[in-house]
Amino acid sequence: MSALMLLFSFVLFDAEFVKTLLDCDEAAWQKLGDETIPPKNDVETFAELADKLARFVPKSLLKENAEYLKGRIVAVEKYEGKVPVFRLDIESAIIFSPSVPEAWKQGDRIAAFGVYIKSYNTSIFVAPAIEWYPDTWLGNLGFDVGSFDRVPVSRVIEAEQNDEETNRRLFKFTELDNAPFYGLLRAVSATPDGYLEESAKKQHAETPFSVTDLFNHPAETRGKPVLLSGTAKRIVPTPVTDSEMLSLFGIDHYYQIYLFTEQSQGNPIVVCVHSLPEGMPMGDADDFAEQITVAAVPYKLWIYETQEGQHYAPVLIGRSPVWHPKLAEQRQAPEWVQTMSVTLFFTLALIWFACRFWARRSSI
Repeated sequence: MSALMLLFSFVLFDAEFVKTLLDCDEAAWQKLGDETIPPKNDVETFAELADKLARFVPKSLLKENAEYLKGRIVAVEKYEGKVPVFRLDIESAIIFSPSVPEAWKQGDRIAAFGVYIKSYNTSIFVAPAIEWYPDTWLGNLGFDVGSFDRVPVSRVIEAEQNDEETNRRLFKFTELDNAPFYGLLRAVSATPDGYLEESAKKQHAETPFSVTDLFNHPAETRGKPVLLSGTAKRIVPTPVTDSEMLSLFGIDHYYQIYLFTEQSQGNPIVVCVHSLPEGMPMGDADDFAEQITVAAVPYKLWIYETQEGQHYAPVLIGRSPVWHPKLAEQRQAPEWVQTMSVTLFFTLALIWFACRFWARRSSI
């Protein structure tokens, strides 16, 4: 699809559903659908409907009833009122929605699920949200880059200045993380072999990447692929039990990898992947250690609790890691060499003392 095209889905809800959502009678509904009345006269009603769609109607329900309309964005205008709403003019329709992606550019691809209202020179729709697919490597993977707007990121140094609720929103996982987290996991998991690795190498060809950037500059690194190598000291499966996310993204599990690199200085980097290489072990015992390389996309900085208190870890979303079992064996080799050396030393010492003993006996 062209980068100048809009992908818009409208839901074939019947009038009774919309009237119930708006809590309006038949006369008000007939007035709302009057094709002789300009849409600017109904902006407040459109804003209320868009807000209620966003808050009360599951996206999976919208998706199940979707059909598609293509077009190109011409202009965006914001209406201030009890409930602010944006009007998006496109070539073949007008869309009213409570939000638009913060960094969208005219001509970028977007998508939405919405409700058809009426026709006034062109079709009028109301949508609970606008998805954004810019012509970037991440947008072209089918990831809604605009969903990042709902999940702000912050640095560890700023946490001390925030109240508890702000830090929960910034550093914890909440319901606002659902769509961007699982959407990114699905998009990254579907990439061809080697694609993410090559994207990471191109991303940092001119500007070398440092692991410390994940801790100190999470906003600048988010969405930009990186390549990490180190020791996985914890690999645990995580089932997805949210029926809405299962319906929307089709992901029923993923794996959390706690990765330690030379630059992370004893701090874990949590990489979430949808699959593991065949035969790769999982575990979280004290002596668990597997050497891996993984390409991943930084998502946010996360606060997690341990017996020692709160800790911070970057959370990244990656493809299946590359497992290096032979490298792990090589790293264990020096311990065997050291054991053999000690044994050999004591054996030689015993032989030397035996020779000395027999030499003295022979001289008597």
